[in-house]
Amino acid sequence: MKHVTLSFDCTAKPRYLAIAEALRQAIRQGMLVAGEVLPSARALAEQCACHRHTIMAAYNELVAEGWIVGKERSAYRVIDTLPDHFFAAQQQAKSAEKLAMDFVFARQIETADLISQDGFTHRFQSGLPDLRCFPKTEFKSCWSDAFKHPFEQLLGYSDCAGHALLRQEIATYLRRVRSVVNRDILITHGSQEAIFMVGQLLLKAGDHVAVEALGYPPAWEALRASGAELIGIPVDQQGMEIDALAKQLKKGKIKLIYTTPLHQYPTTVTLPIDRRLALYDLAAQYQVPILEDDYDHEFHYRSQPLAPLAAHDPCGLVIYASTFSKVLYPSARCGFMALPKKLFGPLVEMKRIISRQNDTLLQLAIALWMQQGGLDRHMRKMRRLYEARRDAMAEALNHYVVDWHLPDGGMAIWVDCHQDTQQLADKARQNEVYVMPETQFRLDDQPGTHLRLGFANQTLEECMQGLAKIWKVK
Repeated sequence: MKHVTLSFDCTAKPRYLAIAEALRQAIRQGMLVAGEVLPSARALAEQCACHRHTIMAAYNELVAEGWIVGKERSAYRVIDTLPDHFFAAQQQAKSAEKLAMDFVFARQIETADLISQDGFTHRFQSGLPDLRCFPKTEFKSCWSDAFKHPFEQLLGYSDCAGHALLRQEIATYLRRVRSVVNRDILITHGSQEAIFMVGQLLLKAGDHVAVEALGYPPAWEALRASGAELIGIPVDQQGMEIDALAKQLKKGKIKLIYTTPLHQYPTTVTLPIDRRLALYDLAAQYQVPILEDDYDHEFHYRSQPLAPLAAHDPCGLVIYASTFSKVLYPSARCGFMALPKKLFGPLVEMKRIISRQNDTLLQLAIALWMQQGGLDRHMRKMRRLYEARRDAMAEALNHYVVDWHLPDGGMAIWVDCHQDTQQLADKARQNEVYVMPETQFRLDDQPGTHLRLGFANQTLEECMQGLAKIWKVK
């Protein structure tokens, strides 16, 4: 029988009511969860130094209020569906962190329901790397090397900003590959935590955030957790429309700009130099920070990718977030921010409050892998493979009545199907195929005619078979 630690004060109310209130708080705080069996009246009476009848009176109070349930000759347990008034009060009392995690968890569950069912034989999932190609043996050796370091440092608490060697390796990599320099590195649980932290630091209820009207819903949910309102900026074939952004900035309520300028999510287009300069000039004019989400920088196939906005940031306005999810494996939950110095301290303190730190062993293994050249080797291999898969999918799409623009990079193709793609996705599901319709990426939840077809996680044969189940050959 589970022991429950209760704290109650009998000076202002009868003991049974004080104990009942303590049990309510235990349920609210998650110490007791829905369906969990409560201690017997005798055991709890002994713990609380009172008569068993006092505990029975407390239990009866909670039964009457709808918190617990009990049957004759059986134990009391927390009711499966808690009272409505609890949820209303609890929703108001939740911290911004918990709200964001709820939103993210709901999105993960929704997605997991779609992609984990055995019925799917083909998954055109956006942004998922081919995990079959991950260099498991090589990375395992880095884990082994990590274990050779002093265990007191590996298994204990460490710097909230992240392991020193990983931060150093990332800083070197950013300077060498992405032209981002003079930044303080903060390790996060993927880019999702980074976006949430920025929202909590810079936003408050009533603020507005400019986001691409076609964009990444988990990021929107993380930003909404601050109480801010999202303002959609239209996206065309060159990315965010800067004139529309300027009109919103003039209104004075925009406090943050969130953007994916390289391989815009979901359309895959890249924001050209002239728009990047105009975007930055507007941000500098209105002193509005830019949160740049650069989620798959290395997977660029036509020439070198444009340098991030953070590479040219004289005003210190750009907060740069990225992730290893597309490089390692999604469950690693390891990302990072490259920050202007003025924001590093406040965000490290927020990291300490929210999640304290990332797994030190994993951080060190990644750092050693980078140090030994493993990341560069893996990137070269996967870039060649994904480019070939992109070209193969584009060639295959010629056989169907669809239009698309060949992306310069990324892990998906944005395909115009000339029909409601939510209905198309529903039909594909019946044929054991998972696709992502445009409505999933729209801020206004309106139907659309596009699919985002991920090509990275499927072989050529798997891709051909899946496409044939979505459309008939023309």
